[in-house]
Amino acid sequence: MRLLEYPLPNIGIQRRDEIFASSLPLVDELVALLTQSLPGEAAGNKTAAGTPRTIVFKGTLQEVNDHFLERVWSDGLPVIPPTLERVDAFLSFTDRAPEEVIGLLPPTRLPATVWKVAVNGAMAGCRPEYMPVLLAIAEAVADPAFGLEHVGSTVGMTPLIILNGPIVKQLGFNSGQGVLRPQTQANITVSRFLRLLMVNVAGYRLGEADMATFGRNYYPALAESEDESPWPPLSADRGFSPGTNLVTVQGVDSITHSFLTEGPAESHLRVIAREIARELGGNLLVAMERFGGRIAPVLGLTPLVAGILAKAGYSKDDVKRWVYERALIPAKQFDEQLARIESGYNLRESVKRGKLSERFALSDDPDRLVPVLHEPEELQIVVCGAPNRNRSFIAGQFGKYGGDVSKEIRPSKDRAT
Repeated sequence: MRLLEYPLPNIGIQRRDEIFASSLPLVDELVALLTQSLPGEAAGNKTAAGTPRTIVFKGTLQEVNDHFLERVWSDGLPVIPPTLERVDAFLSFTDRAPEEVIGLLPPTRLPATVWKVAVNGAMAGCRPEYMPVLLAIAEAVADPAFGLEHVGSTVGMTPLIILNGPIVKQLGFNSGQGVLRPQTQANITVSRFLRLLMVNVAGYRLGEADMATFGRNYYPALAESEDESPWPPLSADRGFSPGTNLVTVQGVDSITHSFLTEGPAESHLRVIAREIARELGGNLLVAMERFGGRIAPVLGLTPLVAGILAKAGYSKDDVKRWVYERALIPAKQFDEQLARIESGYNLRESVKRGKLSERFALSDDPDRLVPVLHEPEELQIVVCGAPNRNRSFIAGQFGKYGGDVSKEIRPSKDRAT
């Protein structure tokens, strides 16, 4: 890999014009690195490679885990050794050939094959019958719309997996009380699989491709309580027929505390709008402006809260519209953030450039209120959690930092029910 060091350590706080000025003296050196051979490069540095079924190590459970840790083949936790017998058990739950390439995972651009999915699923402690879910997850993150290449940025984005369909109950996923706790095998090991796939295929190792400032652990898969919901599930919102087994993967910067709401429907909605404005009104617009024109925050509602809203006559779309119109912050709060991108840059200039709608520049008043969503449809509502609790949460999503991608889960034909 050709490396060229930027001359200043504080690029994160420089404006675009300052970065440009600092980069100009580096152009000649950059061209040379991209066009000239390095000493010894012509001879190459090839190493012998085995086949997927090659045994790479033999030893006790402790020795296997030590070997994997030394080579950064794990997430730091003990792994289940991916023996040929165990990997074959995973492959028996799909009709797809082991060598089939699902996609090339950046930043390494290495192929994610069906075989590698099985290997990392076994290491994560998944059960073989989870294999169709693992393949759908791999397809989602391999989709360019997900933007896997952004995962290692200093923001430290963490993927969130959302599950819909009968497969939630069939495979024992928890969608109720403690849904985001790590105790249920299906929820936590499926999510751990994705982290291992990102380490072992995409190449996200700490201090190398993974440069998160802080980062956070993986979230257990979020399964929707469809039977407890008064509304159509998230899968229907995303254009799939109700009853479709679906996985949606998207980036999450953080998940808020579980905030309390009470009283009539409008009282619940006022608190939800306030919390969404607070959560998404921080640095979110800067991310929207820089990295993409769409965001996909998740609002998690318990069946109790969703039921109160539905009984008051609110559809899911009504809730989204209500929140969109009331989750507002002063324009100057966004303008201060946008000025960090470019001197003098603000919401009105962003509207002129066609990056934001006219709704963000209805006047010059810096105290005018603007929404923290582009449109109501951006808000994704998932009904889950303890059925009799009046709490909710928000998961922020930052544009191309893990764009929301949905893939249908396809069981093998001979195992389909």
